[in-house]
Amino acid sequence: MQRVWQRFQIDFVFVEDLDIRVIESAGVIPREDAGIYLTAKQGNVQCFVSSNYKLIRTLVEQTQEFECLTPEEFLQKYGIP
Repeated sequence: MQRVWQRFQIDFVFVEDLDIRVIESAGVIPREDAGIYLTAKQGNVQCFVSSNYKLIRTLVEQTQEFECLTPEEFLQKYGIP
């Protein structure tokens, strides 16, 4: 697993409360996941990994802003046993 983290660039992202409220009120992203979504979006992620299937489905179907994978799909796609 250590091999996976060696190739990632890590950034810090600050998410404004107002931005979270805007996303919550839009109703596209589940309310409890608005902060998680905005962190990924503002951090310019290429791939979002989560076992929250509802969130992944919403992101893929509604926004298509970045690749969304379950942990198992991520490990299979990037060749990590």
